[in-house]
Amino acid sequence: MAVTDRVVDLELRFMKLEKFVHELSDTVAAQQRVIDALTVQVRRLSAQAAAADAEAKPVAEVPPHY
Repeated sequence: MAVTDRVVDLELRFMKLEKFVHELSDTVAAQQRVIDALTVQVRRLSAQAAAADAEAKPVAEVPPHY
């Protein structure tokens, strides 16, 4: 195999790897956006649950003899 053939082969491999890296980066960025949105939603729901707990009326406990 000639040196130029090897260089061309390496360039092609590099181009493929570069494409895969960009695709992986895009995938990771999309996943991070989803994680961020879910984090906001969990915080909002936690705040709502805490507010509901604070407003909840205490339930009278049944005495142990019942």
